[in-house]
This record gives sequence, C-alpha cells and structure tokens, in this order.
Amino acid sequence: MTRPPTQPIRLGVTGTDTGIGKTVVSCALAARARQLGLRVAAMKPIESGVVERPVSGSGLASDADRLRAACGSMLPLSVVRPYLLEEPLAPMIAAARADVAIDLAVLDSALAQVEQDVDVVLVEGAGGVLVPIDLRVSYLDLFARWRLPLLLVAGNKLGVLNHVLLTIRAAETAGVPVRAIVLTSLSDHNTTVAEATNFDALVTLLPTYVILRFPWVDRPDDLDALAAAAEVGGLDVLLSPSSP
Repeated sequence: MTRPPTQPIRLGVTGTDTGIGKTVVSCALAARARQLGLRVAAMKPIESGVVERPVSGSGLASDADRLRAACGSMLPLSVVRPYLLEEPLAPMIAAARADVAIDLAVLDSALAQVEQDVDVVLVEGAGGVLVPIDLRVSYLDLFARWRLPLLLVAGNKLGVLNHVLLTIRAAETAGVPVRAIVLTSLSDHNTTVAEATNFDALVTLLPTYVILRFPWVDRPDDLDALAAAAEVGGLDVLLSPSSP
C-alpha cells in the first residue's frame, strides 16, 4: 500500500485532440491508485454526445460512468458530471443548441464535493485545453481557476509533436503547470515511422517534462487490465506528491 499523500494529488486531464485516450488513461490511473490503497475520485464537468437514458449490462454508457466505476465512487452522476449535453459538440455549441447556460458556480460546487476525503482527484476535460465552455471560458481557464496541474494525453500519431508543443505553449502562457505528458498507443497495428519516433522526439524537444508511454489496451472496461497498463506505463510517478 502506498502512503496516502498529506494533500490530495489533483490533476486536470486534457488532450491533444478528441478520441486519443483521455478517459482510458484517467480510468487506468484511478484503477492503479485504488490498487495502491489510495482513495480516488474523478469528475467530468461537462459531457457531450450522450443521451440520458437508463443503461443495462455493464452500465458504462459514458465517460462519466467509466470514471465513476474506475474510482469505485458512490458519488451521484449529477456531481461527477454536472452537465450532460446530447449533441457531440464542443460544450459552448452543444449548450447553446440545447438552451443550457453553464454556470461555473455549479461546477465549483461539484468539485468541492468530489474533493472530499480522497487522496487523488482527476478532472477530465473535453478535447483539448482551448475547447470553449462558453464565449469567455475554455477548459484551460477552468483548470487555471481550480489550480489543477495538467496531465496531457497525446495520441501517438503523425502530427502529435505540433499538438503537444502548442498545448504546452498555451499552458505556459496561462501559467498552468504540466505535470506529465502521456503518449498513448491508438491501436495494436504495426507502428508507422512517426509512431516509432514520436516519443524520443518529445523527450528531445521537452527535456524538462515528464513524458510517459501508455500501451494499447484492448479491454478498456477491464479495470485490472487498465491498472496493469498504468503500472507498465510508469504512471505510478503521478501518484506521488511532486512539484510539476
């Protein structure tokens, strides 16, 4: 068992794009934290592209469901995911089309509940850091408001170097620290030249940053498999208190 930190480890999980493994990495980190005896909670402040309906089978109908399951959380979905929007669009657009006003005070209140009596807090955004929540607020603004260091999940594909460097520059400009960059395998096929060289290139380009590799997981709802992938990928370093 890992000794619980004196102060919660808090991370804002963001990505270089949509569909590059943010939820998989978040769930893997949560599952691994639980294996190590840590209490963990997660939050998806705004989730779009989900129709609210009763679920059957595994019950894992959305990212918020998966996060809650990985944490073993009893928090209601209304806290884990304060805003649910049906259309798979950026929150600003999906909310406007649904005639929903996103209230930051509601999000602040939910985070306060999520953070109670836990050792690790994960807050997963949508897409990348500059995805707009409304006309004035992006996810980067939200992470800055909550003083969350970033865990940047980057899909290992052609173009990721540019996407990572742009995200790092935006975070630095906003004064938001980046705790680590996790390069995710997006499939189990033979790697391209870009995929084979991206990790070493990032290490060369960003020598002062923690850069990790997360392997392909073909069973993303298998918490044991996810925890094992987190361990193999070196994500344990994120579960120890450290200055970003």
